[in-house]
Amino acid sequence: MLIVRIRVRKTFVMIALICVLFVGPIMLARYLLELSRPDALVGDQPNYLAHQYPPREKKEMSPRLARLLQKEMHAVEAVPRIFLARLPGDLPDLDNAREKKRLFTSAMLPIILRANELIIADRGVLLSLKKKMLNGAALRNSEKKWLQSKARQYRVRRHTNFALADIDLLIFRCDIIPPSLAIAQAAMESGWGTSRFAQAGNALFGEWVWGDADGLTPLQRDEGKTHKIKSFDYLLDSVLSYMTNLNRHPSYRDLRLRRAELRQHNLSVTGAALAPALISYSERGPEYVSDILSIINFNGLDGLDSAQLASHIEG
Repeated sequence: MLIVRIRVRKTFVMIALICVLFVGPIMLARYLLELSRPDALVGDQPNYLAHQYPPREKKEMSPRLARLLQKEMHAVEAVPRIFLARLPGDLPDLDNAREKKRLFTSAMLPIILRANELIIADRGVLLSLKKKMLNGAALRNSEKKWLQSKARQYRVRRHTNFALADIDLLIFRCDIIPPSLAIAQAAMESGWGTSRFAQAGNALFGEWVWGDADGLTPLQRDEGKTHKIKSFDYLLDSVLSYMTNLNRHPSYRDLRLRRAELRQHNLSVTGAALAPALISYSERGPEYVSDILSIINFNGLDGLDSAQLASHIEG
């Protein structure tokens, strides 16, 4: 009888050991996978290790970066996947206005296209989740968590029990900003990349912040004002923040309506078509819109609205 008990005890020990060695890791892996899935819904995330800092001297410039900054982007079929962490420091010193604009555009276009690429990836997930709901399928917990993160980003109030109307609102807000418009506004706000805010803080669009947020204090700030100009570690962060602002702020609802109407009629989303809806972007109102359209037209930026990033990294 004692021998039987010992054998039973050994059997329980073996079963417990198998659970610890095999079942436990599998359960842990499933748990970690569930945690990671919200990010995995969009496999293409910002990779700041791929960003480059412009060299301080021309002799330090890599051939790959030199090819980018020497390109005339209007004549490029596929824009190189070269993303600068900050603008070239010699932009303010260039006397040739045409060269300054060309260099600024060459530095900015890949980053703007990359930001739009990330937005399109999110939009694709939203469209697939909408299709899933229309087919009557239930959303997974990971998909609900991802939707919650997008709802916070785009300031959609509902964070649980998403309905089709909530998904439609996210799709309405999650869409591209045409490169011509982004470049024109960045040029206007930063003096084609020469301003102190652009050079010292990657602040391309003059976004205001208050309190403890990272920012640069304007040298000639009006008395009684406490705002700062929002600063960023990377140019891509500045572009993404600008696009998120246009995609969610109540002041730019007309821009989103214009864009959705163009989508509905299968028309191209261009900077010239959306610019008139930016009347609230500046205190100058209609004059600001007129200047943005002038920058787009005079510099032929509308030709960049159809630009695409190269499918591979240039060697």
